[in-house]
Amino acid sequence: MRRDSAARSVRVALRAPLALDFALTARVLRRSTRNLVDRVDDDGTWSRLVELSRGPALLRGRQHGAKVVFEAIPADPADVRTIKALVTRLFSLELDLAPFWRRVRREPGFAELAQRCAGLRPQRFATLFEALVNGICCQQLSLASGLTRLGYLAERFGPRTPDGSRAGSPDPVRLAAASIPMLRQAGLPARRAAELRDLARLPLDLFERELNSLPDEAARARLLELPGIGPWTADYVLLRGLGRLDVFPSGDVGAANTLGRILDRAIDPQRTVKIAARFAPFRGMLYFSMLGYTLASSSRNDSTHPEVQTPSDKEKA
Repeated sequence: MRRDSAARSVRVALRAPLALDFALTARVLRRSTRNLVDRVDDDGTWSRLVELSRGPALLRGRQHGAKVVFEAIPADPADVRTIKALVTRLFSLELDLAPFWRRVRREPGFAELAQRCAGLRPQRFATLFEALVNGICCQQLSLASGLTRLGYLAERFGPRTPDGSRAGSPDPVRLAAASIPMLRQAGLPARRAAELRDLARLPLDLFERELNSLPDEAARARLLELPGIGPWTADYVLLRGLGRLDVFPSGDVGAANTLGRILDRAIDPQRTVKIAARFAPFRGMLYFSMLGYTLASSSRNDSTHPEVQTPSDKEKA
């Protein structure tokens, strides 16, 4: 760790997992240029606005050979532990993915995916609330539309840099105090806006600790009790919010279409879940890899993202 007192910055260097491709992993975390919270520059530098001891801080990360170097401005040495915990969670830096990649290389039809996505890590949102907001915003919409909603919420209810050029993920405290008409300006139907506000008012830190103590199916059942959370969103939150890598979001037409392109045949969402079962206990890693497959291709179109929800996923209306 190195501190630059003049710039009030803190730099943290972490050992990169074997064969890490940090730039690809960061692009998959971002998913689309419509994501205003995460950015990835052409040189592979990722950045996001986070809350540290001095308030909102711009956190950047870039791979340098066998290390990934993160720098936060403004920050204090006391923030080092927070930064390490955050980036380890976001980029799953502690996981051993070798068994998954061995399985991918053995599976017929997946050689190109293994080549394009070598070094990809699964990603988690920084908080359970961030996962819930992403899930709610993207329900039954294209990824582009969902992230447009999320961008509005970030700009209205997230932390901001002093110059206003960057916004962070929506703050549950600020969102909990918002009016329904204000939330509807993000493009949310009235009921969805009310459900999102109800979620923001819950003691989610306690709830996350409870979920972490439960097996996947029990945690899924508890998530389904929340306002606005249906089967697809529950799976999405388990995977991207809680890091349950053996969960594959069900009923996702976009994922089925991407898998069909990989295997060069038509595949429906139900069949996609069955194919994903071959990769247990890393079914969710296949989901991330399909998004990586799309982003690593020369043609990057939001409409081809795996994260495009299907109207047949009956979220609570």
